[in-house]
Amino acid sequence: SYSFAIKPDWTTTYPGRDELLKYVLSVANRYDIHRRTRLHSELVSAEWNGKQKLWVCKFRDTMTREMFTREGVALVSAVGTLDKPLVPKIDGQNTFNGKAFHSARWEHDTDFKNKRVVVLGNGASATQFIAPLTNMVGPKGSITQITRSAHWWIKRGNAVYSSSWKNIMRYVPGAAKIYRTYLAYDLDCVFLSFYMTANGQRLRDQISTQTKQYIAAPAPTNTTRSFYLTTNQGASAVSTRITISRPCTNPTCTSQKPPSPPPPTTPSIRRKASPTWLISSSTPRVLRRRSGCFPCASLAQTARIWRHTGKRSGGAEAYKGTVVHNFPNFFILYGPNAATGQHSVIFHSECQINFACRLLRPVLKNGADAIEITAVAQKRDLEWVHKRMPGLVFNSGCQSWWINPETKKNTFIYPDPMVLYWLRTIFPIWSDFTIHGPGEGGRGGILAGVSLMAMGAAAWVVRQKYEVLGFDGKAAEGYLARLLQQGQLLWK
Repeated sequence: SYSFAIKPDWTTTYPGRDELLKYVLSVANRYDIHRRTRLHSELVSAEWNGKQKLWVCKFRDTMTREMFTREGVALVSAVGTLDKPLVPKIDGQNTFNGKAFHSARWEHDTDFKNKRVVVLGNGASATQFIAPLTNMVGPKGSITQITRSAHWWIKRGNAVYSSSWKNIMRYVPGAAKIYRTYLAYDLDCVFLSFYMTANGQRLRDQISTQTKQYIAAPAPTNTTRSFYLTTNQGASAVSTRITISRPCTNPTCTSQKPPSPPPPTTPSIRRKASPTWLISSSTPRVLRRRSGCFPCASLAQTARIWRHTGKRSGGAEAYKGTVVHNFPNFFILYGPNAATGQHSVIFHSECQINFACRLLRPVLKNGADAIEITAVAQKRDLEWVHKRMPGLVFNSGCQSWWINPETKKNTFIYPDPMVLYWLRTIFPIWSDFTIHGPGEGGRGGILAGVSLMAMGAAAWVVRQKYEVLGFDGKAAEGYLARLLQQGQLLWK
């Protein structure tokens, strides 16, 4: 749930699509979001007007093709990630007579009954749709999944909440928030297995044993080994927390590695018993993430600066994954090095939204014209991010879509537990920013002082917890020292 709209009566730990959609729409209705939203609109360009201190955005209505302009003090890119699917190029694919589509562009009018279906890839999408697809093809149909490599499979454990539990969540004061905090803690503990240390390896070995037992139990004995992965957990693109309800053991479903390349004269997918349906489930690739992920078809001058900087530095960069130098009053949700391998996107997005709101206070309340991160602060933050990467499993030598194939730079993962990211977004370090105009930093007085001490205590607890377990606890201490060094700015 969102922290400001906790839902006490979820049916299960991992509810399905319909329940999630109903919840999101209920939150939108509660806060009158629909009236403030214009759909079917494509952002064509956005440019910062330095004289008026406004963002001038040009849009195109995708239904009528009408162009229109909107102006605003701040601009937030909330386009998300993985929204542009990568359609693979396969030798001979033009000779395929069946129907083919990417799972990210699912054709809902498709009838799979009694059909032969081939699924290319085993990313997170295939992980979820293979199981129900076996029921859709029926006993006379078949599914063949072609995978480049195996994935780690972990039992999901989708507990059903009882009526008594729901009543506790609804009527006991603070119960839902406490449970939400516990879930956040439980997710963050997974990060400990990402460290390339002896203790991190020990946790990965435990996970490896559990996942092999989970795979071996229902799988046919002659196919078990083909499901095992030899790389570290966390190095693959699929989440260890989200998995299919059962392994691919249905008689209508087989899983195999790609065959050896055929002779050049033979189209690779033309066979006597060709499949009727071909579904690509390869991991989508956001090309603009590597060269700058400004969501415009034609880039404004500031966007060109970011694009050039991204190429020069080996990938897109943003301070705390949210703000970029030379982009005044511009914020990104789930920007470069903002993703986690273990936690909630909802929690992370709320951290970024609250961070952006705090940064905008000098503009919206104190009369400042604009705020932007300094080049020095952004460089320092990104140096810290990439300095920590080699000590994590994400940069342990695996090949992944989130690593630039040319520079080997990881521009996707945030290299710390979410609790530390949350701490870093509670109070902006105002000396890292340039405020244009008469506005000042955040005000707080006694409340700011008390909050600062609370954050310091939390950082100390996190550090002690990590060091007791044998992990690096210096990240929390380093941030605390810097926050205390700049603490006097909270009383400006």
